[in-house]
Amino acid sequence: MPNPPPTSLLDTQSHGLSVLATLHGEIDLLTAPVLSALLAPLTVCARPDVLVDLRQVAFIDGTGIAVLAVARDAATAHDGRLRLICTHPITLWILLHPGLGFGFDVLEGLPAAA
Repeated sequence: MPNPPPTSLLDTQSHGLSVLATLHGEIDLLTAPVLSALLAPLTVCARPDVLVDLRQVAFIDGTGIAVLAVARDAATAHDGRLRLICTHPITLWILLHPGLGFGFDVLEGLPAAA
């Protein structure tokens, strides 16, 4: 029997009024379903404010980006927001490229706790 995919979520903690989810490793076709299941409860409460730290992510593919987009849309649907923290140049280029139209709110670092 194959091993279950590794969890992509390293840590979830409060950061002021936000929830900080720090991810690591690779987010791809194998780990995306696990990540989706872990992010879903963070985005369906009233007015969620979720910070997803991608600084320790070595690789993210289109499936991983789609999971982040679904989580962002869920947070927005509940009058909240999902912000990404990312400094990797290639990942930033993909997340912010206007032609791809992802529309993510990307920060360079952890904001001050409110």
